[in-house]
Amino acid sequence: MRARRPRRPPALGAWLLLVVGAAAGLSACLPVARPLIKIGLIAPFEGRYRDLGYEVIYAVRLAVREANAAGGAGGYSLALMAYDDSGEADQAIEQAHKIATDPDVLGVIGHWRTTTTAAAAPTYAEVNLPLLAPNPGSAADLPAATYRLGLGSASEREAVPTGAQQCPPPCDALDDLTWLLDARAAHPESAIYGPPLWGEAQFLALAGPAAEGAYFITAAPYPADSADPNFAERYTAISNGVQPRANAVLAYDAARLLIAAIATSAADQLTPDRAGVAAALDVIALDGLSGKLSFDAQRQWASAKTWVYQWQAGAAVLVH
Repeated sequence: MRARRPRRPPALGAWLLLVVGAAAGLSACLPVARPLIKIGLIAPFEGRYRDLGYEVIYAVRLAVREANAAGGAGGYSLALMAYDDSGEADQAIEQAHKIATDPDVLGVIGHWRTTTTAAAAPTYAEVNLPLLAPNPGSAADLPAATYRLGLGSASEREAVPTGAQQCPPPCDALDDLTWLLDARAAHPESAIYGPPLWGEAQFLALAGPAAEGAYFITAAPYPADSADPNFAERYTAISNGVQPRANAVLAYDAARLLIAAIATSAADQLTPDRAGVAAALDVIALDGLSGKLSFDAQRQWASAKTWVYQWQAGAAVLVH
């Protein structure tokens, strides 16, 4: 039976009011001894990629709620600040400038597409604001303030068998699936591999029959294949019908990494700051839903694992 379509989340303006209002309400209810610090999330909440944005925000919100319920991060309470980039490079830059000017924001998770990540990353570097970049894809020459929480291009290539076809980079758009349709027509028997974005339900609707049998490569598993089978239950308890996929798992891991780095900075410096969070991210090691979370000297995910799924009769099935 096809799952019921989730209730449409509120429009962006209303959503940001809810986020900010929740943060204000949270700070009002908390003891004075727990000052408030912020983490940022920039994702597409409107436009073509809005389903991706709402999938990841509930995961980050869950991580923040769980951390606050457990005492916060190093004695500080956490607030989530969410901004919409609509999956567009120019808006990504604009929103990055907004969040970078808030001194209480100690780290950002975003922007989920190769093009938006590459466009916005220099803005964070200018103010030494750590950026956790999930699924940076083929984005090259990202500044040092960027922590890549995804697969490198070499890992993606290794996951594609000889003779199969792989969507050429940047391959991070659902607006134009011409390559997929042409590849299906030219080589109907050939296996076709795409990026994490192909794991979104919207891909099924846009690709139509060409989606059947297509593979997609991710740096995170679906919840059922993750290290915590209870994650999906906790997620859906707050998600208003939105179902978690691989990107929700990756967003939750990213949020937990950032929260742990803030706690480490607070322990080392009493008052956490951006430099302390970056220093903590450089050495931190955490067991996440996707596996071991840590970064190498180039701030690449040191032990990223490749997860390969295939669309079979409308369901994403783990292949290896």
